[in-house]
Amino acid sequence: MREKSRLVALSSMMVALGTAVMLLGGVLPLQTFAAPALAGIMLLPVLYEFGAKWALSAYAAIALLGLMLSPDKEAALLFAFLGYYPVLKKTLDSKLSARPVRIAVKLLVFNVAAGAMLFCAVRLFGLDAILDEYAEMSRAMLCSFIVLSNVTLLLYDVALKVMLVMYIVRLRPKVIGRNVHR
Repeated sequence: MREKSRLVALSSMMVALGTAVMLLGGVLPLQTFAAPALAGIMLLPVLYEFGAKWALSAYAAIALLGLMLSPDKEAALLFAFLGYYPVLKKTLDSKLSARPVRIAVKLLVFNVAAGAMLFCAVRLFGLDAILDEYAEMSRAMLCSFIVLSNVTLLLYDVALKVMLVMYIVRLRPKVIGRNVHR
């Protein structure tokens, strides 16, 4: 019973923090892309302590709450389409040993998800302003944006690894306790 309470408490805290980050995304400038990435980091403790199933449940809760409550629907959609990335990263890192293949799969998933998010934003949510922004860009600028987005994903991938180590070494002993083993 105590283990289940711990599971629910930590997961709930991370969902609350992830949702708070998504809500701040609508308040602070330039948070459309940063808020979903930070909310994704909130999944790391749940993923490490309790596994992919609980982390995906936390992701679904943050995505749903973000879509319902966040004033920045573009950020909420970005999290809904890419917020599962920390779980995917763990799976791909453990299943694919060849680094170039792993990177190619991550970039493929990212680009497909970003395209699907753009389609849904315009077709389902009527966020035509996104297309207007892209229409104003030159072809070179649009290509630069896509390349920069892919580079940002790879940097986020490295940041997730660093954040997980920071959680295990610094935060976990304070939150979970030193003598608790997975």
